[in-house]
Amino acid sequence: MGAFGPLRARAAVIARTTAVIEPGGVLGELSCEPPLTLRQVRCDDPGRCELRLVGSAAGPLAGDDLSLALRLRACARATLRATGASLAQGRDGGAAASLSVYAELAAGACLVADPGALIACAGSRVDVRLELVLSADASVEWHELVVLGRTGERPGQATMRWDVTRAGRPVLRQFVDLVPGLTSGRRVLACALIAGPAIAARTVVAGPTAAAQRVDEHTLLLTVLADDAASAARELAMLRHAALS
Repeated sequence: MGAFGPLRARAAVIARTTAVIEPGGVLGELSCEPPLTLRQVRCDDPGRCELRLVGSAAGPLAGDDLSLALRLRACARATLRATGASLAQGRDGGAAASLSVYAELAAGACLVADPGALIACAGSRVDVRLELVLSADASVEWHELVVLGRTGERPGQATMRWDVTRAGRPVLRQFVDLVPGLTSGRRVLACALIAGPAIAARTVVAGPTAAAQRVDEHTLLLTVLADDAASAARELAMLRHAALS
């Protein structure tokens, strides 16, 4: 119940947001549907397109089907960051929300993305899918942060599926079900995928809940379980440095 009475339920939302980035920092095409809204902001590098993901409505809520598609043309460079966290809200026994991201990088394209924290509130379930389609010489650094429950409340539930291909061949197929009992008592998952021809990937195990895994010669997967978002981000940065230095 909110401060002004019970929260009103709304119908499930189907929303599709797409963007096409051209070389030279040009945002060639953009189509947005709330709650996933993209805005281009000024970038100090004129050759890079700087995008902000703005939560323009509540979501994802129970039953929502939300998707974001990014297409980078040959030699395009882009950065995607969020202006804040996303709150997945629902009710016990309610339908799961779906949040899908598709990113396609053409030859020589480069993408750095951090779509912000996803907080699975009590009673919610959200299924997250990331699909990266890379050309042979494309580069990507993609971050995800999932928090099970707000402070002082019981955790929600989340699943994460990552599908990565390079030059038409599978690189990574991963599915994680973030059931609280399977996270070693931690409520935060931070992970990152770093891939590109300049990456010399190597495996580094920093502890039972923090590891960098060499997926192939030029692909690194970093995973950290932590008690809070700040600790997770700090451990992930240290792990990244250790694995790439």
